[in-house]
Amino acid sequence: MNLNRFCFVLIATVFTSFLVYGALYIYLFSAGSLNFDIIKRMTGIQMQGSFPFSLLSNYTNAKVLLDKITPVTVNIVNCRKLFDGDPLEMKKTYKLLENYNPKVINDKEYVNMTKNCSSFRNTRGYIRSPLNSLEEMFPLAFSIVMYKDVYQAERLLRSIYRPQNIYCIHVDRKAARDVKEAMKCIASCFENVFIASQLHSVRWGTISVLDAELSCMTELLPKHKSWKYFINLTGQEFPLRTNYELVRILTVYNGANDIWGTTDRRWHARWKDAGKPPYNIRPLKGSVHIVANRDFVNFLITNRTAQEFYKWTKKTRVPDETFFPTLNYNPQFGVRGQYNGSKPSHKVRSFSRLKIWTQRTGAGCHGKIVRGICILGIGDLPLLRRRDEFFVNKFHWNYQSFTLDCMEELYFNRTRNEYEGNGNINTSVYEKAEIVKYSVKKEMTKTTV
Repeated sequence: MNLNRFCFVLIATVFTSFLVYGALYIYLFSAGSLNFDIIKRMTGIQMQGSFPFSLLSNYTNAKVLLDKITPVTVNIVNCRKLFDGDPLEMKKTYKLLENYNPKVINDKEYVNMTKNCSSFRNTRGYIRSPLNSLEEMFPLAFSIVMYKDVYQAERLLRSIYRPQNIYCIHVDRKAARDVKEAMKCIASCFENVFIASQLHSVRWGTISVLDAELSCMTELLPKHKSWKYFINLTGQEFPLRTNYELVRILTVYNGANDIWGTTDRRWHARWKDAGKPPYNIRPLKGSVHIVANRDFVNFLITNRTAQEFYKWTKKTRVPDETFFPTLNYNPQFGVRGQYNGSKPSHKVRSFSRLKIWTQRTGAGCHGKIVRGICILGIGDLPLLRRRDEFFVNKFHWNYQSFTLDCMEELYFNRTRNEYEGNGNINTSVYEKAEIVKYSVKKEMTKTTV
């Protein structure tokens, strides 16, 4: 009799506990936000604010959530002070750099490390889970065009990598064998990273630059059916916005493309000998580095008009700086995201990339100048922290190497802060942008290639 009563009490206790914890789970997660006050009292973990989107169902323990993102700290210098422009820390860092040899992973070491992919991913600190449902539901497509410096390209990939996104890496056909092998091995450790099947020998000012981009675009469309935006990068760039911030901003964009272009007549000499463009298209000079919605990318790859215009650009100088901006600023084709405002394109601000050209901007360069563009140094860190652009070009890992180290510290710790509920981004500057207000508005195509 006592045994039966004991069993009854035990079953009742288990059932009651199930109801209580089930109700608590619903309270914590069903409202679309995670109540950090409750978790703090339960676990002792310090969190503030609330996460604006529900975390995925496999995230059931706050400590596990935080362990997804490894804290990054540069121990040799104080990055926080460098970002603040502290003159004493700057002076100290410049002195350190005189005899500092940064530790690097060489190409052969990457080949060996990737023989055990699980160990490689963990050792290098790749984020292997979507950090929230907003990012999970808004996958992005990236291309990385690179020629050398596997170490720097891999650091870029590690920073922007998320499992819901997809990544195409175009390794220059001229690249050294060790570079090709190392990048192939790195890509093999991820289901959503691949080397472009058609590789080009890229030479500045020729159609080969554009061909490398189109090669990745062509493969990205069928490999992943649901990515929302395409962003093309080079191996010498680094993000100024976290993936979460990118998704928040691109949600505000609502399909608008971010492609810089100019109607300045001084660039017309580039196509004066090419003959009349097809379909009464008005050519523009702009940037090869873009942020474009999926429908626009599909238009570039599959549309007959775009294909005819591509053939015409082969007869122009620096065709990669003509193809994307021209098709974005000729809205007569009615493609989602194109700019159809009346303001001259050169006055329309683009956020896709920060580049400090010494002859065109007053921002100044505290690094060194190579072919007219700033190779960023530690003196540029205060500027980089407050910019609104998505990515910055460019860095050399072996030039004032603490610059890239500190950028990594800022990026990963900002990502971790977002994950703890402390992240915040003001999207008003993007909401008010001309490219957003005057973009061609259409529903995103349900089924594209």
